[in-house]
Amino acid sequence: MKGAAGVVLLAILAVAGLYLYARRSLPVVDGTIAVAGLRAPIDIIRDADGIPHVYASSKLDALFGLGFVHAQDRLWQMEFQRRIGFGRLSEIFGAATIPQDRFLRTVGFGRAARAAWTSTPDWAKEQIDAYVAGVNAFISTHRGSRLPPEFSLLGFEPEPFSGPDVWVWVKMMAWDLSANYSFELLRDDLLRTVGEERMAQLMPPYPVDGLSIVSKSGTTVDTEEQGGHSQPRHNSASLLKGPSASSHGSTVTSVLAQLVRTLEEGNPAVAAFLLGNTRAEALGSNNWVIDGTLSATGKPMLANDPHLSARIPSTWYLAHVRGGDFEVIGATLPGAPAVAIGRNRHIAWGETNVAADVEDFYRERVDPTGRFVEFRGTQEAIAIVPETILVKKAAPVQLNVRITRHGPLVSDALNTNAAESPRLPKPPPRDHLAFRWTALDPDDTTLPSFLRLNEARNWGEFTSALSEFVVPSQNFVYADVDGHIGYYAPGRIPIRASGDGSKPADGWSGDAEWVGWIPFEELPHLYDPPQHFIVTANHRPAPADYKYLLGFEWPEPYRAGRIVERLHEKRGLTVDDFARIQADTYSPHAAAVLPALIRFAKATEEPDKRALELVQAWNRNATGDSAGAAIFSAWFHHLAPAFVGDDLGPVVLDNYVGRFSYITRFVLNTLSSKNTAWCDDVRTPAAETCEQTITAALHEAVADLTHLMGRDMARWRWDTIHRAVFPHQGLDTVRALRPLISRSVPNGGDWSTVNVGPVAADALYEQHSVAGYRQIVDLSPANDSRFLDAVGESGHPFSKRYGDFLSDWQAVRHKKMRMERKDIETGATGHLKLTPR
Repeated sequence: MKGAAGVVLLAILAVAGLYLYARRSLPVVDGTIAVAGLRAPIDIIRDADGIPHVYASSKLDALFGLGFVHAQDRLWQMEFQRRIGFGRLSEIFGAATIPQDRFLRTVGFGRAARAAWTSTPDWAKEQIDAYVAGVNAFISTHRGSRLPPEFSLLGFEPEPFSGPDVWVWVKMMAWDLSANYSFELLRDDLLRTVGEERMAQLMPPYPVDGLSIVSKSGTTVDTEEQGGHSQPRHNSASLLKGPSASSHGSTVTSVLAQLVRTLEEGNPAVAAFLLGNTRAEALGSNNWVIDGTLSATGKPMLANDPHLSARIPSTWYLAHVRGGDFEVIGATLPGAPAVAIGRNRHIAWGETNVAADVEDFYRERVDPTGRFVEFRGTQEAIAIVPETILVKKAAPVQLNVRITRHGPLVSDALNTNAAESPRLPKPPPRDHLAFRWTALDPDDTTLPSFLRLNEARNWGEFTSALSEFVVPSQNFVYADVDGHIGYYAPGRIPIRASGDGSKPADGWSGDAEWVGWIPFEELPHLYDPPQHFIVTANHRPAPADYKYLLGFEWPEPYRAGRIVERLHEKRGLTVDDFARIQADTYSPHAAAVLPALIRFAKATEEPDKRALELVQAWNRNATGDSAGAAIFSAWFHHLAPAFVGDDLGPVVLDNYVGRFSYITRFVLNTLSSKNTAWCDDVRTPAAETCEQTITAALHEAVADLTHLMGRDMARWRWDTIHRAVFPHQGLDTVRALRPLISRSVPNGGDWSTVNVGPVAADALYEQHSVAGYRQIVDLSPANDSRFLDAVGESGHPFSKRYGDFLSDWQAVRHKKMRMERKDIETGATGHLKLTPR
């Protein structure tokens, strides 16, 4: 007995010791610290919510302060991010992450970051260097146990940061928001598997008469003008052009599946970032702006909530930075010296993803030596870039990256990783595929664009800054204190000599070359539209007859239509009204799809009959306590396997099931046209009807939910199984640490709701993509502006700020966006002064 008590006591002492050790690395938020690289003293006040406010005498010192607080709260995150960008994960994680490093080095995010830094103008380098100096001032005074606990657990210390380290995360964020490549590969897989005609049926384009941000007349679009939910008139002819299925070879191994396998091997947090929305229609965003004629104050209001992968620490970091006449507040990206979304004293802005097609794959004809590639009948030398991957406790890996005029041969990484993977069966080697992407160009000016944008005072300065924006193309909404509102979709969007970039092109012909960019002046934009509001929610930026090709991969405009509907509900809109719109969980998807499903469902036995009755009575509001939301979500996610599982096979189906908009269009088109060929399961001797297929999907859904929540349907709730999951960046796989470092919370919503709640196709019913940041900006003198991060400001698991925002995020309760010093000082939780050493 005494021995057992001694073991328990030792365990308690060990835990207590670990806790005390880890607490040594919590940031100092009170007092005075002398640091090198500072020109004049800085005050850093953490307000009642723990949000830092940096006060300096110049912009350069203010950016220094931002770098310092980023390092204080998020140094592990910043280190992890730059190791992703430069493909240096294996130095700390060992051989497990070699496949990810090989892919990252092959694409060349690090090479692109170094090239962008070289071409950065001197004025911007000065500002980036000031920020980096703040990061390094923190690192230089923190070693060993004073570093965040992840460094101690992995046994290394961070190197100083530099300009390319800032740029590399800008590149990685561009990757996260430029995932057109996955659609190209999926189309290629479908062509191989079912041919051109059926591929077009499985991936019908955005409706010709679907909702657009800008109408034909150059104004914002009202749902009364365009039928956002009408039956589509598809312009799919261009998507049908291309090689026949037979020209792709005999293999049916999925190209996208091979890429997914490559990105999944290694650290799961890296896989989650690299895969982004390649597995599910999850990443998106909402923003909208109204002018003073629609607001209660007579001044514009602007709202934004970007949707990105859920993680802890959060993608975003709330901060207020003031230096001389420079002042900005909003959401920053740890590792970068600018406010990405927010406001200054003159203007406010918000962003959603355009989903522009800025990535293309090219099939290449490489000669037998592997050193030359064919282009228009001649042989061109392939550039060879040597890369060395250092591996913890193992020998370095030598890599020769081959680059054609179209970009790196990513197939080299895919084939090598497949050959070395222990997974079986092994896919055959892929053909040579080169990757063209705007973010790999050496003259990227996106970061200087943001630095200029933060200082803009009017529409002219704002659009001038956006003219330098490169990638990822974003839908920017704008408002200013003078009462104006606007919209612009900047970025380099390629013009192709021919073709539409929807599938891999033949690189040797030269027919699909990029020949220029859509001129900035002709990109979609609005200024003071007559409707007095602008809404963007990842739907099509311009009407179907827009003269240039922007892309194809726009989701159904459910969120946009719902926001417009809510804005029409009243005049004199307030900040509280905007908050209610951000919290809206009504499901336009259910409203559009359920009538057709109910019409075809023929459930005659319990419990399917009872589930059908519950979903029929459901009000289409996907609140957390709703049984109907759970039943509909499960039913929808069993539709694709029921309809096309027999035709696609498990590998290609796995990459199709997350394409919610395409599945919605496909199912509705199939049921309306009574295309029974899709309803029949070719694996059975009988010919199944669409009624049988729909009913079978419902049966599978009910079986799922019964297994997860029991037989008593009166106790079923959507948020019982639907949880927003925030895994720790880097160490979530360590089961013993997971309760300490990761978080999750029950949640409502679905992929179509304004308060977005998509499920992960590869972790059904879990929510892996969230509105990680919310803001509402009131440009009246009262400035009732608000913002909110999903989890918390701190990246330190022992900080009380690590996950303290999570319950507010779930309830959509914003924090005050304080800009006046008296408000900031009231209830402040920290007063830190940095002085020059």
